[in-house]
Amino acid sequence: SRPGAAFLGTSSSFRIWAIFICICVIFVITRLLSGTSSSSTAFYNQDSLHPINHFNASQSAPAPFPFCPVHGPGDIIGNKYGPHSMAKSRLHLGSGARIQRLLHRAMSGQPITISVLGGSIASCHGSGDEPLAASCWPARFFMWWNSVFPHPATQLTNGARRRTDSSYFAFCHGHHLPDEADLVILDFDTEDQTDSQALEHFELLVRSILNRRDSPALLILGHFSPQFQTAFGFHGPELQHSIVAQYYDVPHISIKGAMYQDYLTDPDEYRESYHADPVLANANGHELLGDFLTSYFQAQICKGWDAAWGRAFDVPLLSTDGNGASGAEGLFGGIRVGGGVGMFNGAGDGPAGRKAAGKAGKGSDQAYAAFRIPSGRLSSRPSDLEKLTEAEPFCVAADDLINPLPPSLFYGSGWHVYHPENDSGSDDNRHYWYSTQPTSKLRVPLKVGAGDIAVYYLEEGKSVEESTSIECWVDDNYPGKVLLRNDGNSGKRPKLVMIDHGVTTGPHFVECQLLEALRAVEPFKILGIFAT
Repeated sequence: SRPGAAFLGTSSSFRIWAIFICICVIFVITRLLSGTSSSSTAFYNQDSLHPINHFNASQSAPAPFPFCPVHGPGDIIGNKYGPHSMAKSRLHLGSGARIQRLLHRAMSGQPITISVLGGSIASCHGSGDEPLAASCWPARFFMWWNSVFPHPATQLTNGARRRTDSSYFAFCHGHHLPDEADLVILDFDTEDQTDSQALEHFELLVRSILNRRDSPALLILGHFSPQFQTAFGFHGPELQHSIVAQYYDVPHISIKGAMYQDYLTDPDEYRESYHADPVLANANGHELLGDFLTSYFQAQICKGWDAAWGRAFDVPLLSTDGNGASGAEGLFGGIRVGGGVGMFNGAGDGPAGRKAAGKAGKGSDQAYAAFRIPSGRLSSRPSDLEKLTEAEPFCVAADDLINPLPPSLFYGSGWHVYHPENDSGSDDNRHYWYSTQPTSKLRVPLKVGAGDIAVYYLEEGKSVEESTSIECWVDDNYPGKVLLRNDGNSGKRPKLVMIDHGVTTGPHFVECQLLEALRAVEPFKILGIFAT
């Protein structure tokens, strides 16, 4: 026999071994190449994050943050734009008490849950078109945060929706926020209108979030829209938002003050540099938003650090036990640790609770007075406080796939449910209830607290003659019905209309009927029914 025949056998066996060895070599090379590719393009790796308790440092040690002092040699962002622009971007700073409480927890090495609510810009439309696109400001800010306060359990959730203003989130923010959040950032300066109803809705959103059990820190962030400047001049929605920010002691950061003169000097160059269209921000615009937001937090970190070591006295020293968010689940994974109930929520529901909260700051709890929400609304008079009922937004939305309306409500009603296959949130890709049969009725149950009822529906951008109409009323109050038409001059866009006020506390229902017409009826699309 041939030498080596005992090992290789016949020539056919040799070919089999050769093929096997080639396959193994190809497999190893493929694994090496794929491993190299994935590691170089990874957007977020929480395994490399290790918590740091900055308070373990000695008092004589320099600040562990290279950007301190503000506008010093290490403040890259501050020196990039200059102190004048940075100061003009801070429309309202307030006491900063909630932000300092948040930073105290972060400096102690605890994880933080950051949540974003907003419209098209916050949802990254025009810059990545994904809620967590790397070029979008939420991801930019989150990556900076983890570079300063690394923790594998720190999370980011983005509940923003395209072409959706604060009127929807005023009632349905609970569907887009985790059960426990430490910081909520609102981005509606280019989505809201400038009328009094828009102001009321934005106030309801801010007040409801501050009154949550987890008592999160809240911040208002704003972009600048050339389209709004054409319509209103310098008077945009951000001025109304600043009123709410001042009343509720919430910081408001906007690039408008810093960049407005640049726009007036050369509007074409400004739009080309920072905008994807007259409203949406491009990647450069999102970089602006991320930089100005980051610079604000850097300034607050430097203040808090100096106060912690007794080098400054304009920031109260607070315990981190007051905001024990726990069990939050975010898009980046991780498990929140810690526990406890938020101890700085707003006034209790009732005259006694509101009086007690109104006196906060006159006794031993003066240090915590900044965490209590005002005892009345923006338009409240002293005589209104005795009968004020705290609003508890109630949202019945077509896009609520966790607790949808039971199918029995639609059987034989002439109304149907539509769920898009690809839930991208675009105008033609929303969840809704619809009907094309005149006189068909839909009855939706509600739980009412403060007594306001609203219908949220989709305007189709058609003329009055081409539009479809419905009538809606509460319970058996048919004489108080409200006519709703799906026409509009802004294309397809959601619209919220209040249909009743002062409804008694407890269970109720809203009934909507499609009106008859002398032509084929186009679908009327209801997105939700809300109550406070």
